[in-house]
Amino acid sequence: MLYIALLRIFAANQLHNTMKFKFHILWVLLCCSLTVLKATAKGNDNRFNKVSFLSLSKLEVSRDQGLSGAFSGNIGGQAVIAGGCNFPNTPASNGGKKVFYNHIYSLLDNQWTRIGTLPTNLAYGVSITTQEGIVCIGGNDGKNSSDRVFLLKKKAKDKLSVTTTPLPSLPIPLDNFSGAAAPDGTIYVAGGQSNGVASQLAFSLKAGEKEWKELPSMPDNSRIQSTAVVQNGANGPLFLVIGGYSDITKKVASQGLIYDIKKSTWHKTSPIVSDGKPLAVVGAASVPSGSMFVVCFGGVNKDIFESALQGQYGDDYLKHSPEWYRFNPSLLIYNTITDAWVTETSSPLLARAGMSVIPMNNQWMVVSGESKPGIRATDVTMVKMETHSEFGWLNWTVLIAYLLMMIALGYYFMKRENGTEDFFKGGGRIPWWAAGISIYATMLSAITYMAYPAKAFATNWTYYPMLVTILIVSLPVIRYYLPFFRRLNVTSAYEYLEHRFNAPLRLMASALFIIFMVARMALVLYLPSLALTAVTGIDIYICIVLMALITIVYCTMGGVEAVVWGDVVQGIILVGGALLAIAYLVSSTEGGASGFLSIASENGKFQLFDWSLDYKSATFWVVIIGGMANNLISYTSDQTVIQRYLTTKDEKAAKNSILLNGVMSVFVSIAFFAIGAGLFTFFKTHPAEMDYTMTKNDIIFPFFMMSQLPAGIAGLLIAAIFAATMSTISSNINSVATAFTVDFYQRFKKNASDRHILLTARYSSLISGVFGMLIALLMATWDILSLLDFFQEILGLLSSGLGGLFLMGIFFPRIGAKSATMGFLAGIVSVFLTKNLTETSFLLYGAIGMTISVLVAWIISFILQEERSSPMLTWAGMSRQL
Repeated sequence: MLYIALLRIFAANQLHNTMKFKFHILWVLLCCSLTVLKATAKGNDNRFNKVSFLSLSKLEVSRDQGLSGAFSGNIGGQAVIAGGCNFPNTPASNGGKKVFYNHIYSLLDNQWTRIGTLPTNLAYGVSITTQEGIVCIGGNDGKNSSDRVFLLKKKAKDKLSVTTTPLPSLPIPLDNFSGAAAPDGTIYVAGGQSNGVASQLAFSLKAGEKEWKELPSMPDNSRIQSTAVVQNGANGPLFLVIGGYSDITKKVASQGLIYDIKKSTWHKTSPIVSDGKPLAVVGAASVPSGSMFVVCFGGVNKDIFESALQGQYGDDYLKHSPEWYRFNPSLLIYNTITDAWVTETSSPLLARAGMSVIPMNNQWMVVSGESKPGIRATDVTMVKMETHSEFGWLNWTVLIAYLLMMIALGYYFMKRENGTEDFFKGGGRIPWWAAGISIYATMLSAITYMAYPAKAFATNWTYYPMLVTILIVSLPVIRYYLPFFRRLNVTSAYEYLEHRFNAPLRLMASALFIIFMVARMALVLYLPSLALTAVTGIDIYICIVLMALITIVYCTMGGVEAVVWGDVVQGIILVGGALLAIAYLVSSTEGGASGFLSIASENGKFQLFDWSLDYKSATFWVVIIGGMANNLISYTSDQTVIQRYLTTKDEKAAKNSILLNGVMSVFVSIAFFAIGAGLFTFFKTHPAEMDYTMTKNDIIFPFFMMSQLPAGIAGLLIAAIFAATMSTISSNINSVATAFTVDFYQRFKKNASDRHILLTARYSSLISGVFGMLIALLMATWDILSLLDFFQEILGLLSSGLGGLFLMGIFFPRIGAKSATMGFLAGIVSVFLTKNLTETSFLLYGAIGMTISVLVAWIISFILQEERSSPMLTWAGMSRQL
């Protein structure tokens, strides 16, 4: 593969106290363990991944020669190699002639079998595996570059034959270029050369389209023999063009190029350097790994190759042994989030150039390639990268002790219950500060504890202003909404809707709330199970079932009082764990606190505001409007939150609890974004401390806990994630039980005894918890890049209409039941249309749905002229009594 390039250049050149005590113990453990990371041995083999090699049947095309520059891919689980070239007779060092092939081979029963031919002899093109087959693009036939593009696929039920289907031709013929496909099927190609002339052009082809689209040209010198891959970045997929060389400067590319698919712009990676040594990525292959990594295989040695390009070796260049060329024997790994490079593992089986790398069932098959310029190896090697993790007995002890304590808490309060008033409202004896912490712990959840640090790790602090809006929203909630819920003495928030409008609207709103709560339960069940799976290796489905069952038992027994006091304990663990993690992250970043601040600042991790007018992303105005609307929805129509307003002894105590939650949201939440920045600075300065197979960004924080923190402390922080989950799940289950029992069971069975009502509440707790568990099991099969984004999207889609109903009822006296119903439905439809027909940010779904529902209802109220309900059910009427 490298021979032609070098020959041409040679020719041109010549070629509590207990809690206090426990905290002190943990702090001592933390201080003693801050040196653990610094004592970790440096090196290329990290502690979390094991790379193994398995030799397969050799691919011998002619006289101990394999191939380089071949098309390759996976069709129906079978490895396929097509085309390629070698020197079958006389070695290149003796002036031999390169031969190009059209043969197609497949590995069947551990033997390479010829199964067909290409339309023409080709090598040095781009091949991309798709669901339909292998897309083969461009290449060279030994004389000219090609613009042909075709799909290679197997014949139905026939393993021994293939067909080729023509696809739209390239705008220009290309060879020695690179390409990859995005998740939506769009193919991207860039660089290379066209009939010997280097190209800086880039093109894309969307699935089903008939023409290639020209993209902005690459911003630096042309790149010949680069490698490309599509991998997730902070905000979506990126097309990375890595390495290559320039026939003008006679140097290899020192940086990779990244095409941001969403923004349609190019930018450069950090210099390709590992352990302080610049590396070349020429004649290499690359594949995505996990959610943020790119793994590069093989390629040439930078110093030797550049010297050869510049003609320093003369005619003797091709006559050395393979060891002299020092082809790269290690995996070179790039992190798209931290922009850091690191090498991992070393094996002579990887020291190839122009090899094919085929993803096969979470493994990579490395086929042939050059062992030295002009010599094609016949080796075929399966490379497997695995993760090894161990939770440890001490961590298990801490976690199990916590879970047993929560069950004991539920049992204790079950013994204190005297009826439904205790189960639903805690007998009105909950202190305001406990209710405030409970609201905060409930709304926090594992989504905040894991997803906000993960979001800040990948991006910056632009989501933080959304949490400030919680305090802002608490003011109108206290002023306008709280009096209605307290003075009407409702148990379910949706009782108000029947008083203000009618029974069907109450039932519809309550049913929608139950659906949303079950969906939320599933999401916050899934997150910690994902974390536990990542750090212990236990099957995620087992984790979900265990978490669900423990939570269902504890909250079904004790009612809302057990839930609130459980939230207080869990809230303390959450905040303490977050502060502990920040201290460790900052101290372990190279340079300590000053290093943390400088690295985070240089990489924009502290950016709070994006002042652009873009409505498609998390700009300042999108975050503020979306945050205000979504939090107004949650704090005015969510039974989970409103139920906390009713557990305190009076309205003043409820007001204080709301304010405490708002203050905690503003100040405590800083810790979660600081954790995200700390994760970035830590892993940027310690790139080898990552798990290169990490499948979701959201597990970055628990991975840090288990990989860097001492045993016991790690178990405590994992328990904090469970605390976040259990506080939310238990509150959701209790609120669903309340909504169903009060809005449905009691309404249709008015003479039910207190015992039967309590029994119904317990059964509905059990059933809703099981449904949440089943959806979480289904969710484990989905590919969700950011769980925070997914949750905010669900919030806007399912609950915006509820916020609109309470807004109409309290502030718009002229809106009646029919107008409200039509407005409610219009709001839900508008949100679904916005999602499916526009690119509007999901953060605005709540604002759009609520605004449309109120506006439509208000307009219709002028047409229908409905009879108005009691003035005391609106703010205008109640304000006269205040």
